[in-house]
Amino acid sequence: MVSFFAVNRVRIAHGNKAAYDEVFHRGVNIIRGENSSGKSTISDFLFYGLGGEFDRWKDAAAQCSAVRLEIETESSLLTVHRNVGSRQEPVLVFYGGLEDSLSRGIDEWQRVPIRRLPGGKELSFTQVLFRAAGIPEAPNVDNSNVTMHQIMRLLYSDQQTPAGKLFRFESFDTRDIREAVGQLVIGVNGYELYETQIELRQLNSDYAEKDRLYKAALLTLPRSEGLASIAALESRIGEIVSQRTVLQDEIANVDSHVAGEQSDKFVADRRAMQTKLRKLAFDLQEQEQHSSDLADEISEIGLFVEHLTNQLASLGASEELSEKLGTIEFQYCPACLKPLDGADSKHCIVCHQEIDEDKAKSKYFELKMDNELQVRESQQLLKSKAAELEDLQGELRVRRRDYAVAVAEFAGRYDVSNSPRESFLAERNKRLGRLEHEIAYLEELRATIQKIDELSKERANLNDEIDRLKARLKTLEASSTTRTRKAMNAVSAIGRRLLIDDLPREDSFENPDSFSVNFGDDAMLVNGKMNFAESSNVVLKNTAILSLFLAACYDAEFWHPRFLLMDNIEDKGMEQERSHNYQRLIVRESQKAKFPHQIIFTTSMIDPTLEKSGLTVGPKYTRQKKTLALG
Repeated sequence: MVSFFAVNRVRIAHGNKAAYDEVFHRGVNIIRGENSSGKSTISDFLFYGLGGEFDRWKDAAAQCSAVRLEIETESSLLTVHRNVGSRQEPVLVFYGGLEDSLSRGIDEWQRVPIRRLPGGKELSFTQVLFRAAGIPEAPNVDNSNVTMHQIMRLLYSDQQTPAGKLFRFESFDTRDIREAVGQLVIGVNGYELYETQIELRQLNSDYAEKDRLYKAALLTLPRSEGLASIAALESRIGEIVSQRTVLQDEIANVDSHVAGEQSDKFVADRRAMQTKLRKLAFDLQEQEQHSSDLADEISEIGLFVEHLTNQLASLGASEELSEKLGTIEFQYCPACLKPLDGADSKHCIVCHQEIDEDKAKSKYFELKMDNELQVRESQQLLKSKAAELEDLQGELRVRRRDYAVAVAEFAGRYDVSNSPRESFLAERNKRLGRLEHEIAYLEELRATIQKIDELSKERANLNDEIDRLKARLKTLEASSTTRTRKAMNAVSAIGRRLLIDDLPREDSFENPDSFSVNFGDDAMLVNGKMNFAESSNVVLKNTAILSLFLAACYDAEFWHPRFLLMDNIEDKGMEQERSHNYQRLIVRESQKAKFPHQIIFTTSMIDPTLEKSGLTVGPKYTRQKKTLALG
């Protein structure tokens, strides 16, 4: 499946009424009219509705409330709705046709941000349209992803951008962004390169976090006690346990060391200590139960994620099976075996219900997007629960230590004869408390060292995976050179042919030795030159983006969506005859294209042979009858 989207219908709202509502088609679409009749305004609305970050509204456009587009892709039919507002105005997505969307409530629309939000929990508009159109998510060097806005800068030739620039102008622009967009459009290495880059980026982030935790844990280790290993700790704990046993034995046999009877205070203290122990035991039991419940919940969420993943795979298989079964023609009723007749391609042969393939495709796509969102949210919940369990286990270690200390203290003070001497018990218990405190400290130290060992192993595993991916990237990047050469050679050949077909107005265009586009430099060159007469610069700019578009219409490895929006056909003093020639050239090339595509261009001087060609959209606009009917 080649990447592709096309606009089927554009509806611009002015309050509760439609200021503009026209149907478009595949191939060439021509919006014609006088200067200042609002043609560029429709182009701006198309750019905005397709994810462009735009806010320089003309007076008439600013009076409108929203734009709604029906977008056709190879996998789905979508309707997008975007209120007239700021550059970051979010988008509402309906999985179905525009006409159907007019009667649907807000609960049947999905609200998505124009850009991906931090954390990546919600899908952005770019992700929705890229997946529908079959375009991979491509990272750039700033560790962000190429957006629909950046793609549209290469697909929309407007009147405001200088004719010598390949990309639509914007104040914040970098060579790296343009290179990333260009490489995505020409299909450098496809999904694997981009997904490997994204995976490597995530692994590097994970490694940095593990390394930070590892180094922080190392700083907590004592430097002068010789206790930086589990073996040393075990030896020291053994020595302390032996000393504790001696003290406990002395306390247990206090009658042989000290004479006297147990005081009333001793009895009261023992009763209070017993109450405290029961409270500690109850709290510890509750927290251990909570830990067990949390572990069970994590296991259930993991099974649910696995179920969702399997369900997502099943949806893909179901859609494929549905498409295959859709071609079966029944000659006999599958229930009673009577002959069937009166069939047509638009109705079911058995139940006679109308067949709506677009709606079925859209429903499958909606289910897949919803399933992917559930997987994303469940994985986030799984991480959150795992972190909660880790924190809880840390608290449990502290509670167990406190309980053990309290038990030891009780045993040392009260599990002895009923008549100890206070001074003898106080001295022994003080020493015993110090030993218990040291044991608790060493146990914490052991947990820290075990954590360090775990982090060390995790760091090593991540480092091995990073090395593997880097090696794979080198292979992919080597193959990308071959892909780039093939794609750009096709663009160059088409560009030279288009320039030769221009009217003889520029010497360099008549038989060019070379034609090239440079994404990073934002430039187009003919025979190594890039500055010509203004009208020739317009022809060169249009030839550059048209060459990229046409190369994609013959080569399935391009990720170009095979959509083009041109609002400068006769810009910068273009003479009428030259404009007519270029319009015919666009139509001729579209008719020869191999893959589905769409070109939308505006003109104030339409070639007369195209007026009745069926390629025009809407009436011929004038300054009295403009594109936007605002009443």
